[in-house]
Amino acid sequence: MRQHRTSRRTLLLSGAVALASPGVARSTEIVRIRYAHSAPTAHGWQLWGEQFKTGVEKRSNGKIRVTIYPNAQMGTEKDIAQQVRLGSLQMGAVGVALMNWVPDMSITDAPFLFRDRPQAYAALDGTLGSQLKKRALAGGFRITGWTDLGMRCMTNSKHPINKASDMVGLKMRVPPSKSYIAMMQAMGATTVTTDLSELYLALSQHVADGQDTPAPVVVSNKYYEVQKYVSKTDHVLTTAYAIVNPAFFNRLDQASQAAVLAAGEDATVWLRGATQKDEKNAYAVMKDKGMVVNVTPDIASFQAATAEVITKFPDLFKPDLVKLARAAPA
Repeated sequence: MRQHRTSRRTLLLSGAVALASPGVARSTEIVRIRYAHSAPTAHGWQLWGEQFKTGVEKRSNGKIRVTIYPNAQMGTEKDIAQQVRLGSLQMGAVGVALMNWVPDMSITDAPFLFRDRPQAYAALDGTLGSQLKKRALAGGFRITGWTDLGMRCMTNSKHPINKASDMVGLKMRVPPSKSYIAMMQAMGATTVTTDLSELYLALSQHVADGQDTPAPVVVSNKYYEVQKYVSKTDHVLTTAYAIVNPAFFNRLDQASQAAVLAAGEDATVWLRGATQKDEKNAYAVMKDKGMVVNVTPDIASFQAATAEVITKFPDLFKPDLVKLARAAPA
């Protein structure tokens, strides 16, 4: 009888220790991840999230379960980044908002930084990406994926854009980012700062004449309803970030951490392929919707107009990161 009481007491104490140790995950515990973004459900952030959800739930045998919150249900990009940093959200997808805490992330918005997509992918999967992940972690975020949202195009409601000088005098919406402001102003445009979740309204009310987002985003967000002209300038490969709260990640057991990282990599690769297909189709869709489409603008004029932006703003585009980006193999 005494032996029975001792064993029971030992078991109770062991259970109490386990419950009191937040860093120890029990094998039967369900891990719940809330993943949020500020875009519509046709957007790349949603597609990445769906792939991640499928992948991580499968890899963890259902131990990890993901709920996705699109359409700014959890606020703007900045709100979501703040919540992930504080830990009230486990994961999110954001773009320029991350630069409020990690300014060096501006490098991915440098105009004409990469020669082509293969070089961009090599850089992000290599030394440049490792450096950015390290700096993001120091700022309170763990990057678990790169979201390729597409090459950016120029749209507006005033006139066709064929060369950089056609930008002069246009009121162009930019995200809350110094790098985009500098780029637009270098081409002679004035800028209006608006979050992505508020962009359609800004265009419909003519607060801004135009904007630059990837072609798939123009389609998914239905900007063709409030814009007339589009030019395939491909001036920036829009690279955004899937982020996770570091403290939450560190509390996961090793198998769960591996599942999260592997599912993030798989979702990144999948979205790259899907975005390239969507990009090809987007211009045809925009034409069908009544937009005037220019797929062969004078790219050299845009490159010349923005060439000094990178060197003129070393605080935005750190020279060491520019070097790593351009040294990556094609």
